[in-house]
Formats: sequence, C-alpha cells, structure tokens
Amino acid sequence: MRFRDGLAWTVLIFSACQSEPALPTYREPFLANEQKVAGMFPNEFPKEPLRELDSGWVFLGRDSIAGIYRDWQDPFPQAESVSLPHRLPLPNHSLWYSWKGILEPGILLVDADDGVQCWVNEKRTPRSVDGDFFEVEVSGETELNLRVVNNAMAGGLRGVQFFAKEAYQFWKVRKDQIIAGILVDRKLELLQDTDLKEEWDGMSYPELKALLADYPILFTPPVLIWSTDGGPFVRWVSESAGTAILRQKRGEEVRIESTNGIFTHKMERESSISFDLYQGKSFQGSFSVEATPVADSIKIALWGDSQGGWETFREVAEAIGAHQVDLSVGAGDLVNNGSEDWAYPRFLQLLSRMQAPQLLVPGNHDYDGYYDDLHAVQMNDYLFQPEVPTYGLQQFGPVAILSLDPNLNFPVSVPEGTLQREWLSEQLESDTWNNAPWKIIVLHQPPYSQGWPGYQGERTMRQLLEPYFHRGKVDLVVAGHTHDYERLSRKFSGHPVQFLVVGGAGGGLEPEGLQSDIPQMDRLIKKHHYGILEADDNQMRFKAYDLEGNTMDELTVRK
Repeated sequence: MRFRDGLAWTVLIFSACQSEPALPTYREPFLANEQKVAGMFPNEFPKEPLRELDSGWVFLGRDSIAGIYRDWQDPFPQAESVSLPHRLPLPNHSLWYSWKGILEPGILLVDADDGVQCWVNEKRTPRSVDGDFFEVEVSGETELNLRVVNNAMAGGLRGVQFFAKEAYQFWKVRKDQIIAGILVDRKLELLQDTDLKEEWDGMSYPELKALLADYPILFTPPVLIWSTDGGPFVRWVSESAGTAILRQKRGEEVRIESTNGIFTHKMERESSISFDLYQGKSFQGSFSVEATPVADSIKIALWGDSQGGWETFREVAEAIGAHQVDLSVGAGDLVNNGSEDWAYPRFLQLLSRMQAPQLLVPGNHDYDGYYDDLHAVQMNDYLFQPEVPTYGLQQFGPVAILSLDPNLNFPVSVPEGTLQREWLSEQLESDTWNNAPWKIIVLHQPPYSQGWPGYQGERTMRQLLEPYFHRGKVDLVVAGHTHDYERLSRKFSGHPVQFLVVGGAGGGLEPEGLQSDIPQMDRLIKKHHYGILEADDNQMRFKAYDLEGNTMDELTVRK
C-alpha cells in the first residue's frame, strides 16, 4: 500500500474550455505551515473579562463507581478545602468538588483531567452545544458541583473561570469576524495566479470575502484510512462544505457531497485511484491512492500520543514517510483535546506527511469534552465513519490487528455485557484471528507500564487480556498512554507475549528519573520516538527510532 502526492499544490491553471474561468491554485494546503497556524485562531476566551474562581473550592471525595451517568450525591463525609490546581494520582476515579458564591448569567470554563460534569444548584447542566463549556442561567447565590472524570494517570480540577454572558456574545461575534478575515488573507497569500492577484488588488474586504467564497482551500491533503469494518476510505477536510469532484485519470468523475467540510470517498479493499480534486472553482491537486492487500510481508509504523505536540509530530510523520511503510498505526491520544477547534484538521494535515494508509485507535484525550455521554463527536466525524464502531479486526498479509477502544466506558474498560466485549470474544475465536501467523492487539491504555510513577498499567486491560495470553492467543500488544518508550517480553503458561509502549510521538514526556517499581520493563526510554515493525510468516522484527534517526531499541521474534 502506498500513498503518493503527485502534483498537489504545484503551479497549475486548469481551463476546460474558453467559457470556463481560470481556476486558482494554491502553493500549499492551508494548514501546511505549522508556525503560521499556531495561535492563528482565537479559540481561547480573552483573559481581560475572565473571572478566576480559584478560591473557595471544597474537595468532597472520590469514588471508582463505574458508569458515565451519575446523579449528584450528598453528603460527602470527608470534605476538605483545597486550592487550585488540585490533582491526585488516581486513574479511573470520579473526583467531586463544590463551590459557593455569587454568579450572574454567563459561561463556566472548567479545566479538568479528563472530563467534567456540572451541577448548578444541584441541577445537572449539560455541556454547551457551542463548545466545551457550561452555560449558567442563574443570578445571585449559586452552588457549583463538579464531577471530574479522570481516565488519565493523574487528574483533578486544574482551574475554573467565569465569563459574563454579554462578554461572551461580543467575543463570539468578534471571533467569527477574525476567522473570516484570516481565511481571506490566507487565500490571497497562497494564491499562485498573479493575474488574479492583480485583478483583486485594492478590493475592499467585503468584496474579497464575497469573491473568494467560491474558492475553498483544501485544509488537508487526502489521507487513506482503514475503517474498522475492514474497508478503506479517503478522508480530507475543506474550508467549505458542498460538492467535491474527483476526476479520475480515465476520465470518470465522482461527486462527493459534504455538509460540514469533511469529505469521504469510499474505496474497495483491492483498488487504487489516481485523480484530480476540484471543489467549486478551485483545483486542489493531483493524488494517487492505493488500497491493495499485502501478501507475504508488511512494514508497519507504530506510534502514539501525538497529543498536540505538533512540531514534534511533524518530525515523526516525516520520518515515517521516509521509511515508506505499508501501514501506519496510531495508538491513541491523537490530539490533546478532542473538542478543540481545528485539532483534527491539523492532525490530518500532519498525518498526510507519512504518505501511508492509517489505522487509528482512540485515546482518552480524543474523548476530551465529551464526558456527558462519551460520544466523541469530532473524533468520529473526522477520523471514523457514521455508524461504524471505533474498534475492529483487520488482516494485512501475515498480520492480524485487533484494535480496542476501552474509552467507550468509564472507567476505561471493556465490561461484560457490552457490544465490544461480545465482539472481542467472537473475534479472538475466529478463523481470521487463529489462522494469522502474527496476532497483534492495539489499544491506547497499556496492560503493563512503568514510566509513570504510581502507574503500573491498566488493571482492567490486564484482567481482560491475560486469559487470552495464557491460551497463546496474542503475540504482541501495542499501546501508548505513557509518554515514553517501553518494551516487555513475558511468558504466560509458556506462551511468549511482547508488549510495546510507543507513547512518544509528540506529547510531553514523562518525568525523567521517576517511575514505578513494578513492573520491571525490559526497556524504558523517555525520548520522543516511533517504531517500525516488519513481519513475514516466520518472524517479526521491530526497531524503535528517536527523532535523529538513531536506533533506540530492537527486537526480533521468530515462530
């Protein structure tokens, strides 16, 4: 499987006939220059009108009761006053807080790991439809109660801010104006057609905005993603919704409709396509995508926890691209906050630098902002397909890869009675799994980990998977979550299983010199990295590389 960007973003002017206007072309995708993108959009609320609610908080207690849906519970017998930020090393716990004071109608901003649920005067207040915050419609004496849902290694309440309703409305209008202006400026900056530039020079901003409305910028080059149902699809994001046209080299045209600017072209598993991409009056580039099966051997890139470390992730993506892999596997925490504006388009933009088909696994931060019901809207819209699970089983040549998503539940788990648990039991007994020369499980939370002090890996994942280890059902487990590189080889009833933690693709690294006493991993390296796995019917060979291209660790496993 190979992904190639042929003539994309080169200086091309297309004209089908004399009556058709020249099509503008752009020298690069909108999000290609990460330095220009950083801080470009006003996603954060302005600090001037923000009111810090940093005092008067009471930590009510903690519990590990399962389930995302909870009612407010009172009383808490061991409440204590705390100052913010307040964090505890308690993964998979609910942490409860309370505050009393005077409020007016406005917006409540809560910074918590991983998610938060809010009660105002003991009445549940859902997350706002406009963003990752809570709208407060009360005046006077107010009681706030917060449930911090911690799926991370350490969690709690970092900070709380309040934004008056009038200030929020003003900021919202101003934000839309700023983004519209940035889009116009960026289009003019990227435009290659000098004649059009001269023609448009001197126009007013409203004139330019209206003129350029028909010229959308392709935010992200197309990326081939393997769906969890086994089918490949091509995904890209445009500034504008509407109709895109894939004009194939053989002359056929495919029209792709989108209502939100996220475009999808489904492919057959054994197929390839070369096409020119158009939208509106814009020519977006020429691309070639292959989704052909792997036969006797495969080369796979393994990485995780890009998590908003955009510059580092760019280096990782470009390094993986140089290896010309057949498949890239991302082991979760793909973005830093799954509800943040532009996070997933930026992620897809950098993902395209790998020039490889993608198999993507969700992490806890990909669910950030969606702890009302654990339905991660943006993650599903940008990276998956409607009505398709976020877990799946696929075979690539000699390798069967089973991806899990324990983030669908709180605490992170795959409990009995859930669809995922029933599906998992069926797949691990299937012919596809049993007949594969190599059986690999990929998930975000590792069963074993040493790099974070006080964290030994995910207990629920050990309980889930260890019975299958003892039966010889698994050869390799790949995870992220801990931001370092870790490797462990262990036998279960005589069956060897390899464990890799590849959580160094961009997020901040775990503290050097601090780690858990157990388990004793065979290798523990706290550097940004990625891995390359090569497998045929007889052996798997793995190498971990740092950002300078040096080999950090290697492993060979033979049948």
